[in-house]
Amino acid sequence: MDSKPVQIAYLSAIVWLALAGAVDAQQGATAPPKDDTETVYVVARVKDGKGDEYPKVTEQAWAVALEHGLVIPKSHMLFRGTDEAGKTYFVEILTWKSHASPDHAPADLRAIWAQMQELCEARDGHQGIEIAEVHVVPTR
Repeated sequence: MDSKPVQIAYLSAIVWLALAGAVDAQQGATAPPKDDTETVYVVARVKDGKGDEYPKVTEQAWAVALEHGLVIPKSHMLFRGTDEAGKTYFVEILTWKSHASPDHAPADLRAIWAQMQELCEARDGHQGIEIAEVHVVPTR
């Protein structure tokens, strides 16, 4: 039995739970989030041999973003997966306090983002790091 469909289904379930957790974190905050928050889904395709380094650099970026008050503290989740070619990728979910936060990130955070980019590679028609805004879809 091919385990790839099971891995993909499992990762999809984890991402769904992460997004649900991000909503709970936002709703559980002492003050309601601003309408301008931005939840993003990041896919990072790391170079061979960089799978252990990437999460460490991601944690540095998260710490700096928290320090500068740019993100909702309980909204961060990081997942590791392996694609069909056996290459490592990461999926990160986080919520910026505003859409402007990443566009006006301080120099120390931008420097860490550059390190993250260096650990990644374009492959299968995708950039090394791709970021998309996502929204929770209410279900019954």
